[in-house]
Amino acid sequence: MVEKYAKPSNKNYTIYTISNCKYCDMAKEHVKKTASKCININCDKYMNTCRERDNFNNHMKQFTVIPYYYFPKIFKNGKFIGGLKELLQK
Repeated sequence: MVEKYAKPSNKNYTIYTISNCKYCDMAKEHVKKTASKCININCDKYMNTCRERDNFNNHMKQFTVIPYYYFPKIFKNGKFIGGLKELLQK
């Protein structure tokens, strides 16, 4: 069975973003400067309807451990970091 939503990579950074989000753009730029590789996953297609958004957020709970509904969602080596604020604190 093919997964509908991409899982965080166990190597390097994975950033889940949405369009027109200044925090997502800032996170991508920061990681680009500090890491050799980053996987960016645009989540616009998961935000089209309330049901789709809820399904996506429920799927992400298994990786974030806590309910985290904000963007960007940042992972390093498969481990949830948080958002931009948490990324900059590391």
